[in-house]
Amino acid sequence: MTTVKLYLRAKSPAVEVDLDSLTPRARALAEAVSMSFGQQPLGVLCDTDLLKGDSRNHTYKYGTGPEADAIAARSETVFITNLRPLHQDAVTSPEEWLEQKARSIPLNAWPVAGAQSRMQPLSERVPSADAARDDRCLTREQARLHLADLGVVISPDAWSRLWKVGHLPAPKHFALGGRMPLWHVDDIDAYAARSFERWTVSQIVQAMGFDGPTAADTVRRQLSRWGLSAVDRVPGRGGENRYAADQVQALYAARPGKGRRGAARSRGRFTTED
Repeated sequence: MTTVKLYLRAKSPAVEVDLDSLTPRARALAEAVSMSFGQQPLGVLCDTDLLKGDSRNHTYKYGTGPEADAIAARSETVFITNLRPLHQDAVTSPEEWLEQKARSIPLNAWPVAGAQSRMQPLSERVPSADAARDDRCLTREQARLHLADLGVVISPDAWSRLWKVGHLPAPKHFALGGRMPLWHVDDIDAYAARSFERWTVSQIVQAMGFDGPTAADTVRRQLSRWGLSAVDRVPGRGGENRYAADQVQALYAARPGKGRRGAARSRGRFTTED
């Protein structure tokens, strides 16, 4: 067990944190705080995916030539100083604080050094800097927002249901003793890029064997209960909303009573409880 002492609360004793219990990104952050002046969360220096040469002002600042080219090849850094310490009466544990702050750092950045003050970062790199670079994981809410940026909208209710039935990617890590599932961004990107059919309500009615004048309304109500959002709309006037067929099929197949002894169902009948 590798531990560090951190001062995360003002005018309070240091707390001891087991680094081995943390995800790589949170571990690097803990090391950065431990190496900072007073072992306090003054700030954290982060490397990024960007290069200094990507800046529009690079030539203006450094000119041209071999020396400027060498600088251009270096990683761009960002110094983050909004790491608010814990309140005296906060019930958040040090591990929770570290994991939450680590996930608040932009995905294309990762902790590499602590701080001498709130204005001056340190230059000595933390031992877990390289491991933190590979920890490109997202919380559930971050994963949903990332998907939304890619044009895939999943509500919190739909996410919970789709994850429960195994339709969504599996988490890469479980932080905080399993209480914080984390999804790798590559798995989320792959889900957004998956191939799937798009079904209108009329097609869902037909595929699930519904009939009767209220079948379409029944399907719409069930889609709303599941929290499923339409992925697009059929072009033209009066075009219907279309839904991801694989999501509909996954939730329909996992509806309560499916496969249970003595739980016979009429074909094409959604439960009003799910």
